[in-house]
Amino acid sequence: MPTRVALASSPEAGPSRKARPARGSPEVEGGLEEEEGWTIETFENQPVTKSTTNIAVVKRILADTPEGVLLQPSAVIAQLKQVKSRIEEGVEQLKEAAYAIEDAKQDDPSIQEVEAALFRAYDQQYMIELKIELLKRIVERLQADEELTNIENDYEKEVQVREKEYIKKSPWAKYKDVEDYQNFRSGLWEINHANSACPPISTFLEKGENDESDDEEIDFGGATQNYRCPLTLRLFEDAVTSTKCGHNFSRAAIISTIENNKKNRRPSKCPVSGCSKMLEKTDLKPNPGLQKRADEFQRRQLLRAEENEDGNETLMIGDEEEDED
Repeated sequence: MPTRVALASSPEAGPSRKARPARGSPEVEGGLEEEEGWTIETFENQPVTKSTTNIAVVKRILADTPEGVLLQPSAVIAQLKQVKSRIEEGVEQLKEAAYAIEDAKQDDPSIQEVEAALFRAYDQQYMIELKIELLKRIVERLQADEELTNIENDYEKEVQVREKEYIKKSPWAKYKDVEDYQNFRSGLWEINHANSACPPISTFLEKGENDESDDEEIDFGGATQNYRCPLTLRLFEDAVTSTKCGHNFSRAAIISTIENNKKNRRPSKCPVSGCSKMLEKTDLKPNPGLQKRADEFQRRQLLRAEENEDGNETLMIGDEEEDED
């Protein structure tokens, strides 16, 4: 007797939705259907074992597709990447808005509104990654020949438990380890505080009663935004980011490094000290947001240099007048 498994869930963040009955299940709009060989009264969930079909059914989780359609894992991953890509684009737009506001007026209150929207985007990213993690765990158990019953209920229950745990966390606990947020705050700080390091993350994030003390979070502060390519040691030019490790480079510099290694039949290890990831040209993703911030950094540096020169000239003129007197 076959088990009908309907595991559909939106990749968007927020409260988990109960999966709808799959096409052909006994629960359909407008009434009930019976299929040959079983009835509602006699139907029971049976253990689900390893098989190509069952794994495909499980992997259709997270795919916002018509009911009853089974997707190959590559198709599910492609859809998830599209969702994550849209969120990342939104994150970049929010950060750019905050940088523009800070550049126009230091510590403007509207930055807090932008930051709140940024946090919601991080929450969406977390939920997508959570569902992927749980899905992979189910597939691994099937591939290990485990018999699973009520896959749908187990999955939904785990998502809800983990989601509730996440929601209860303080902003500090949620976002202190998010590298993108650390870089955002460092970049925001640098706009009007070029000669000092960014304060600890606790300066910007609210802590909960059970969170660690301030003395234990020193490692989260003191960072400054770096807009220089680790290969050229100059400001980024056509910045790209490695999807393998998140390190940033000027496009021409990293591509030249990869091509030279390939020509000499050497593996292309990430050139950043301490990183062991292997890179291909296909691992490089354009990062226009970072490039724009690097350009803005250069513009501010030139502006400050001009202001310093103007100040020195004014001082010299004043000194000359005093000498003449």
